[in-house]
Amino acid sequence: MWRRILNRSLVQHLLAALTALSIAFLIDMGLSPYLTRTLKPVATDGLNAKAGVYLPNMGDNWNEQSVNFERMRTALGNGTLVIMGSSELSSHDLRFVPYRFFPTELGVPTLAYGHAKFQSYGIFRVLQSLSSVFTPETKLVIMLSPAWFAAEGELPSSAFAEHISGPVLSNLWDRPQARKNLIYWARHHETWGILGLLAQARLAQFRDQLQMWISGKPIVSGAAYTPTPAAIEATRNAVFPIPPALPEANWPELLAQARATGLLLSNDNPYAVRNQYYKSHLSLVEDPTHQEFARGDPLAAHEFTDLSQLMEYLQQKKVRAFFVMQPLNSKLVLDSERFIPTVRSIMAMCRRYQMSCLNLYPLRPVPGIFHDDMHLAELGWALVDQGIDKHFSK
Repeated sequence: MWRRILNRSLVQHLLAALTALSIAFLIDMGLSPYLTRTLKPVATDGLNAKAGVYLPNMGDNWNEQSVNFERMRTALGNGTLVIMGSSELSSHDLRFVPYRFFPTELGVPTLAYGHAKFQSYGIFRVLQSLSSVFTPETKLVIMLSPAWFAAEGELPSSAFAEHISGPVLSNLWDRPQARKNLIYWARHHETWGILGLLAQARLAQFRDQLQMWISGKPIVSGAAYTPTPAAIEATRNAVFPIPPALPEANWPELLAQARATGLLLSNDNPYAVRNQYYKSHLSLVEDPTHQEFARGDPLAAHEFTDLSQLMEYLQQKKVRAFFVMQPLNSKLVLDSERFIPTVRSIMAMCRRYQMSCLNLYPLRPVPGIFHDDMHLAELGWALVDQGIDKHFSK
């Protein structure tokens, strides 16, 4: 008897759940198109394109995703300097990080996109969703990290949700080849497969739109990066449309200033890193050195295939991209030489796909190059900026 009662209760719960899902689906099918047509996404973070924009991801709600997708679309189409990369872009306090340096000191509007775990696969898919806006004036820089090739490969599910969502996911789903790849990715990463992925995205969008419709206000999101008043003041003379070529800076003077700053901030430790980083992290452990590629051959990493597909795609779209291979601090990374064959292969890949590539991997750890074991400091970023400026000033 108890078994019959339990079975009946389970069936009733399942029927109730299915009924609720059906009602939600019908409401979504009826309301969602109406909400998409009538709601207008509005920027709430106060970012000014002239003063430099940094976006760690597409955003965590429909309003933010729509605004940031449009920002990327505009930037790639009008000649704004667009930098894509991972954790190195999170260094807001450095003078020479591109979204601070180029707007403030050269008057060049700049948008940087990405943070930790955003790798070749994610960059490829975000750009693929925006490919209709590429022009001969597109100025695209992609920062490459050796650490990508020490990871498991591809894009983790958490990063996929951050970057391939909202309009990015919708645009990719409308392209047959991209849709096929999304199905393949979901089959190997998502428990519920592509249907589960799409259902989550659709429900999240409907939830956000419904909130905006009921409240009558856009969903407020805080700024990931707030330009200083000095940066905003310095970029008031930045103009649109953006000139096809960047203005060349006085690089001997700028590099001398970067070296001086590096010596001042990185002169009191044996690893040529920021003194503060040494005191708060490295000095607390007996041996801070490590092996970056202990888990396998970086040449065999799936990242290598993803990067090749990205370059091939940009070549097909005639995008004059500029790739920067970042270095590793060999005083902290004991097996940094294991990555040298991979660097050589990547440079060969650049030649094959006719991409301009700056190889900074041979840089040795001197004060100013490294903030820590792999992230750039003042002189490191100044050398990147010099390469970007020379490439796009031609």
